[in-house]
Amino acid sequence: MMIASILVLNGMCVAADLPTFEGAMPLRVTGPWSVEVGPGAVTKDGIEYKIVAPISFQIDPPEIIRVRDECHAALPMFDKDEGGWRKGDRLRDLIAEECTSTGLLYPDSVRLKPSGGDAPQFVLGTDYELDGFWATFGRTPQSAIAARQTVYVDYAYSPCRIDSIVVNRAGRARLAKGLPHVAIPRPPVPGDGEVAVINLWIPGRTEKLTEENLYPIEFAAEAPHMQPGPTQAERFLPKTLAKLRAGEQVTIVAFGDSVTDGGGVNHEPKLWYQNQFAVLLKERFPKANIRVITAGWGGANSKMYLEAPPGGIYDFVRDVLDPKPDLVTIEFVNDAYLDEAGTAAHYAGILERVRAVGAEVILITPHLVRPDWLTSDTLKVDQDPRAYVRGLRDFAAKNNVALADASKEWCRLWRRGLPYITLLANNINHPDERGHAIFAKTLIELFPRVGGPLPAKAAGGP
Repeated sequence: MMIASILVLNGMCVAADLPTFEGAMPLRVTGPWSVEVGPGAVTKDGIEYKIVAPISFQIDPPEIIRVRDECHAALPMFDKDEGGWRKGDRLRDLIAEECTSTGLLYPDSVRLKPSGGDAPQFVLGTDYELDGFWATFGRTPQSAIAARQTVYVDYAYSPCRIDSIVVNRAGRARLAKGLPHVAIPRPPVPGDGEVAVINLWIPGRTEKLTEENLYPIEFAAEAPHMQPGPTQAERFLPKTLAKLRAGEQVTIVAFGDSVTDGGGVNHEPKLWYQNQFAVLLKERFPKANIRVITAGWGGANSKMYLEAPPGGIYDFVRDVLDPKPDLVTIEFVNDAYLDEAGTAAHYAGILERVRAVGAEVILITPHLVRPDWLTSDTLKVDQDPRAYVRGLRDFAAKNNVALADASKEWCRLWRRGLPYITLLANNINHPDERGHAIFAKTLIELFPRVGGPLPAKAAGGP
């Protein structure tokens, strides 16, 4: 994976309103750490929550946490050519899954010592190097630190937080403070009879509030669910759908990269998106006999999987084709290097090989990743900027392939009050269980809402 610098969400503080959203409470920044909400009203589940006059709230800055005498044995050499989270040892409080959370450490606070307490310090640039952005550090070739020596480190950092402004049915509003976390902070849970109308995103080391910190929650009226025409499963997955309805065994191969291999929730297979999808299918088609096979390769793109030597750890023919799947789902956020033409050419080859064994296909558009990887200067992304995503959508439409458009759901998160990066367990590109659930949701929505046997006409009856 390639790493660049992450978006910094600080800046000049001016009183300004966010764009008007349908069904959202008005909100504006009024000072370095103050906001004003209302007047306005939102409706949820038929109940109106109304603020009749503007209310001001003072927001707490991120807290500073100081760590003392953190013990590290056998400090590795610092490798400036590696990805930031791999350059050396990681400061433990800043670990996010297999990586580290960026931009939260106060680099000037780091003190490296041969023993605890107030021992003399090793010298930065002579005995050790530090990547202050990625919170990793290691020995230098000329270091006074021995290869197997235990060292102790002091440092300070600020975790992230999501606060909420909640309103009850009587129109009383209050500020609910969220629990800090270095990677995946969650909004506080409203009390009984309350609804969250605003979320406030407070990344670590934020110096003052700007519009980027404000997340009014939209409460647009939901139209009743209607299926004006056949679902994608009825159009593009007829064999799989017929087997589900008939209660026959359906073999699904989930083909993908580290996300498919459980990235973000890899210690809990039941939370992997393909396994959540299988549960949802079983709920919708109770007679179904569903078998899920995972063909996921962490750190790889689909070209690497296709070209891997036969008989190795990863073998496309053995892992994807030989099980004679009824359905192959394809998820590769690591294919996002492809442009639209490259996506069409590459996926034409995959589609041909998969269809040759009688399998049907669902393409999955990827989730959002670090904003610098998206070349985005905001977490409030309405349209996925990646050519690969546009290419997948176009390829699916032109080749009669089902498309689970997870990207579209990720682009809606900020309008639901969630900075999408707070769903990335490794602070880079591995979705947590909520992110995996988005994939499962977009997959199940391709299928009819009512299971059971095929209608007589569709089944070949009169």
